[in-house]
Amino acid sequence: MGRYWPRLALAFLFMILLALAEAGYAVATEWVFSAFGQESSRFAATARDIMIAGPLVLLGLGFTNAIAMFFQALLSQGVAISVLRDLQKAMFDKFLHYDYAQAREDGTGQLVSRFTNDTTVLRESLTRAPNALRDGVRLITLLALMIYFDWVLFLVILLIYPTIGLPITMIGRRLRRLAQQVQNQIGGMTGLLNESMAGARMVKTYQLEEYEKARADAAFEERHDLLAKFIRYRAANEPLITAIGAFAIAVVIGVAAWRISTGNLDAAQLVGFIVTLAMLSQPARGLGTLNAVLQEGAAALERIYWVIDRVPDIKDKEGAKELSPASPQGATISFDNVQFSYDGDAAALDGFSLAVKPGQMVALVGESGAGKSTLFNLLPRLYDIQSGSIKINGDDIRDVSLGSLRDAMALVSQDAILFDDSVASNIGFGDSHATRAQIEQAAKDAAADGFIRDLPQGYDSPVGEGGGSLSGGQKQRISLARAFLKDAPILLLDEATSALDAQSEAKVQEALQRLTKGRTTLVIAHRLATVRMADVICVMDKGRIVEQGSHEALMAKDGLYARLAALQFREN
Repeated sequence: MGRYWPRLALAFLFMILLALAEAGYAVATEWVFSAFGQESSRFAATARDIMIAGPLVLLGLGFTNAIAMFFQALLSQGVAISVLRDLQKAMFDKFLHYDYAQAREDGTGQLVSRFTNDTTVLRESLTRAPNALRDGVRLITLLALMIYFDWVLFLVILLIYPTIGLPITMIGRRLRRLAQQVQNQIGGMTGLLNESMAGARMVKTYQLEEYEKARADAAFEERHDLLAKFIRYRAANEPLITAIGAFAIAVVIGVAAWRISTGNLDAAQLVGFIVTLAMLSQPARGLGTLNAVLQEGAAALERIYWVIDRVPDIKDKEGAKELSPASPQGATISFDNVQFSYDGDAAALDGFSLAVKPGQMVALVGESGAGKSTLFNLLPRLYDIQSGSIKINGDDIRDVSLGSLRDAMALVSQDAILFDDSVASNIGFGDSHATRAQIEQAAKDAAADGFIRDLPQGYDSPVGEGGGSLSGGQKQRISLARAFLKDAPILLLDEATSALDAQSEAKVQEALQRLTKGRTTLVIAHRLATVRMADVICVMDKGRIVEQGSHEALMAKDGLYARLAALQFREN
């Protein structure tokens, strides 16, 4: 904000010039009327004076007014949109550094609402806020001019206009509370709409149109009711000020008649005072209506600063070191009596222990909820464990920097995440310094090069929003290529081949055999071919390892693994 003070100071000078030009109109009015038979104690102009100098004076005041108004608006509103841009940047930067848990618990709808609706509301407030300062300067100047014309009439105005303050303040408080409710409701409604649109396939298949319509109708009705209340309060601002203004003029006329009858006020001064009073109504009304806008903006700003001021729980500890490098064979990973719960109640991992040697491929199998994905969340510290320890290359992951920790891992999940960019860019996210040849080699390793070259623009083809122009298997192979390009010592494969057809999977499995050499790999798998590649299979149940060994040994044991193999694993 500091760098904008020079522009704001210059804008303030133009506000002062604008106020003085407006005050000049009232003084010029007294001067003009003194030439037309209206008695004036300060001016004694003639019709010839007005004929020659009058147009020049009025034109000069008019041009001064226009120039001052233009540059004041240009400078002050330019600062307003610059501040808004800075807030948006700060908010998004802070969001990117949120904990994974924080990003999930806030909900997409509420976060998107803060970036869209709240910033729109704040933009209106920021672009109009300079008007408050401008109107304040005009108000002070016009009040001073009233004293110049007649101090008794000024005191009358001074007693009447402050009565506006109490009702306006009460309305403003109510508007602020309603604005917060409206903006929170928009966040929930945005989330509902996102769900309905993203889940269109399920809605159609399960014929949930009426159910979704009922949910949306309820949200729209709630929004309508809140906005109706908001409109009622906001609509009361200006009529209230107008009514009080009419009362003020009525009182001024009565008092002015008394002042003229006693010889303390002349007709030209009264005309100048009334002109000033008429001009006073515009900044007074502007300040009154601005109150509602500023209350909305204040509510939006609170929600924006809630994002900016939020402190992530998972961050580098003071003096965090870099993760020790892996050996040429790969990284070592050890879980020692790890305890973790998402909600503080039911344990997702309950005393989990496992030692992974360099270069090993460890397959994690088990029923849904056994804790497999939780391990993948804990390794890169998307969440922090409650007790126990996780070590990589002998370093506790809480003692090393997040950057070096996550640099050591490449993740491919069953939900392939692609950005609306080219195929090459989506693969290149794995290594921002990769050459085109390296990107294409990674695609070949992931059995993706063939279909990519068949696309209309090859590697430069856009994938569409969320990869919408590609099939599920194609998206998965691009995601897999991204991980291969990263060339990290630890590979985390969360059912990475689940969306591939048999032919593509065979190619990827062959690539995996090459790429896992010299790397430590943890894989969550529901495919028998993937499981058989593993050096060690860990069978998980209720957050613990209940069986461990090779495929053949576990099948011979005829325990939980054998039952899972019969029920879940799919042969090619």
